[in-house]
Amino acid sequence: MRLEIASYQVKDVRFGAATRLRDGVLEIDADELRRLLLQDPALDDVTVALARPGESVRIIHVLDTVEPRARMSQPGTDFPGHLSPPLTVGEGRTHRLAGVAVMETAELPLSLGGLNVKEAIVDMSGPAAAFTPFASTLNVVLTFKVCPGLSYAEYDAAIRHAGLRAAVHLAEVTRDLPPHEVETFALGPSSPDLPRIVYTCLLCQEGDVHHDFVYGRTVDETPTLVHPNEFLDGAIVNGEHHIAAYLKPTFFHQNHPIIRELYRRHGHELTFAGVVLTKCLTWSNFDKQRSASFAAKLARLLGAQGVVISAGTGGHAVADLMLNCQEAARAGLKTALTCFEMAGDRGDEFGFVTYVPEADAVVSTGNMDELIDLPPVERVIGGTTIIDIGDYEGGGGAAALGALTTAMRRLYCCTSLVGPGLMTTRPV
Repeated sequence: MRLEIASYQVKDVRFGAATRLRDGVLEIDADELRRLLLQDPALDDVTVALARPGESVRIIHVLDTVEPRARMSQPGTDFPGHLSPPLTVGEGRTHRLAGVAVMETAELPLSLGGLNVKEAIVDMSGPAAAFTPFASTLNVVLTFKVCPGLSYAEYDAAIRHAGLRAAVHLAEVTRDLPPHEVETFALGPSSPDLPRIVYTCLLCQEGDVHHDFVYGRTVDETPTLVHPNEFLDGAIVNGEHHIAAYLKPTFFHQNHPIIRELYRRHGHELTFAGVVLTKCLTWSNFDKQRSASFAAKLARLLGAQGVVISAGTGGHAVADLMLNCQEAARAGLKTALTCFEMAGDRGDEFGFVTYVPEADAVVSTGNMDELIDLPPVERVIGGTTIIDIGDYEGGGGAAALGALTTAMRRLYCCTSLVGPGLMTTRPV
C-alpha cells in the first residue's frame, strides 16, 4: 500500500463570505457550514467559533478533534464506515489542512451508569497551553445543541459524524491547489539485518463513553492486522469521552505519533513490520489472556523481534497493556510500552494500576494527578460551567471564565496514550 498525503499549511483561519484557502489563510463561510451539519435531525443547533494560539480563550466540554482531510483518489473514501461504505483506505492520495483542527464540543447527557462523560479543557494561553497539544493549532470549534428525546448513542453518533463532515468540507478547498509538501508512506524494502518491529495498538470498547471505531465498528475481541496507512487515512475514529488527559482523538490517529516515528526509522534503524489491533477493557481474565496471547502470536507471524505497545485507555485497561507485554516477552519479543501515570498530586505514589516484571521499558506520558492553577480567561467556547467530576476540590461546577485549580486529568490530551504531548515522568 502506498499513500500520498499532501499538506497545505494554514497560517490563520477567519470567517468569510466563502470557504476557501488563499495565501495560507483559511476562510470559512460559517452559515454554509452550519447548513451542512444541521441536515442531521438529531442536531438542533450548532455554533462555529475560532480559537487561535495565544488567545485568552478556554474551550470546554471537548469531545473528538479531527484534522481536516479529504481523499482525492480511489480506492476508498472519506472516513469509511462513518461517512461512506467501509472500504479499505491507505492507498492513493489524501489532502490535509496542516495546523488546523476541527473540535467538537457539547453538553452530553451525564447519566451513563456511572461512567460519565468527563470535563475536557483546552486553554489557548497561560500555563495549561504548555501541556495541551491543541493550544498550538488553529481550532474550528463546533458547539452542538442536540434535540431532546434521543439516546446517548444517537447524540454521540450525530456529533461525531458532523465533526467528520466538517473536516472533509474544509479540506475540499484544496482539491485544485498545489500543495506545500507531499509525504509518501509505504512499507518498502528493508535490510534483513535490521530488527523487525510491530506496533500493537490497544483500542477500547466498553459502555457508552469508551469507544474506538475501526471502519465504523468497535474493535473485535479477536486481534487483527492492519496496515499503518489505514490509521493515517481515516480508518480509525475516536469515540471515547472519559478522562480528558489520556484521550487519543481522531486527530492523533490521523497523525499517529508512534506510527510516524516507526515510519521515520523504517529502512535504516528498523523494519516496520505492521500493526496489530487488539481490544482492551474486556471484563474477564480469560478474555484478557486470550487477546494478549493472540496479539503476540500475530506479531511473531509478522517476523517481529520487538513490539511497541500503547495502552488503550485507563482503569483495568492497564491490565490489558501489561498482559500484552508479558505475553510478547514470553514469545521472545522485546517490548516498549507507553502509558500515563496516576501518581498522586505530589507524584509520590505508584503510577500504574498494575505492573508485570517484563515491563522494563515504559515511556510515561505524564502524571495526570498533578495539580495546575489556571487563570481566568476573556472568552469561553463550549459552555459556561465546568463539569463536576468530583475527583478534586475546586473546579467542579465552577464558572468556566474564572480561575480554576484542577488536576491535569481535565486538560485535553496532556498525557495522551499515543505520546503526542509534552509531559513525561522520569525516575529520580
